[in-house]
Amino acid sequence: MDDSQAIRQIAAAEDEGAVFAVARAFFRTQGFAALSYARPSRTDPGRSEVTSFGFPEGFVASYRERLAEYDPLPGLAARAGRPLRLVDVAEGRLTGNQQLFIDAAREHGLTDGFLLPTFGPRQHIAVFSITMIDHEDRIAHADVPILHSVAQATHLRIDQLASEEVERPHLAPREITILHWIARGKSNEEIAMILGNKRPTIATDVLP
Repeated sequence: MDDSQAIRQIAAAEDEGAVFAVARAFFRTQGFAALSYARPSRTDPGRSEVTSFGFPEGFVASYRERLAEYDPLPGLAARAGRPLRLVDVAEGRLTGNQQLFIDAAREHGLTDGFLLPTFGPRQHIAVFSITMIDHEDRIAHADVPILHSVAQATHLRIDQLASEEVERPHLAPREITILHWIARGKSNEEIAMILGNKRPTIATDVLP
């Protein structure tokens, strides 16, 4: 799967699961078996909501138990505003707890990779981490702008789907029934007869 094909499929995906399925397939073709997506928590300020795929089970369990508190990666990538190589972050200046996170990641077999910060239309930030490379040459030969563009397309589609969910009106069962009959070509009078209502009531139900 090339990047243009991946971006087209991401744009056409109808739910978040489908978006991630395409993104995972693309990054696997580039040699990265693990993918995580971190975005600011909507319910717990200062924390991140993380969706991950392909990481060792032991690391995932440790992350949920305690390592999430020490994870410096999303914050560092968001502040940088550009792709970062994981090994560069690991060798940079870190606090004691942040170093504990890096050491634990190495102990669980996480490899070098990239952090890819992405931005949505309403300044919604998310950070992708891609790791678990299948060969060390993947890093040297990685086309980082292409990797970043697919991550950005993924975030934009997820953000768009979330916005559509918020904006989508929640119809009452009666309204859904009326719209069903309208789609079948029934007039207001016919729908009123079917439902046992007067025509003005039907018109009111379907008007914004």
